[in-house]
Amino acid sequence: MGQHATGLLPRDVVRDVLGIARALYATRKAEGAAPEELAKLAGAGALLVDALELSRTEPDTVGHRAAWAKAERATALVLDVLVMCDASLSNLVAEWAARLKARA
Repeated sequence: MGQHATGLLPRDVVRDVLGIARALYATRKAEGAAPEELAKLAGAGALLVDALELSRTEPDTVGHRAAWAKAERATALVLDVLVMCDASLSNLVAEWAARLKARA
């Protein structure tokens, strides 16, 4: 795992990405998106909720490192969907992902 493993997870950034995932899920579902795409977004949301819960542990613990891993995996899933949808939206989430890493 990278340098972030000992840093405090930026919960505000994770909440932002969760909001994006939820809004994107609702929008794409209404547009008739493929079940695989919706599953990625739902999975990302679940990972982000888990990450927020685990981030309540002390930094540099197994739980906090798991929070980081879940947040990073979730961000990758959201980006996968956004790349298929719209490049400008993927740039938005990429910026939030960069903020997540910068806070490490």
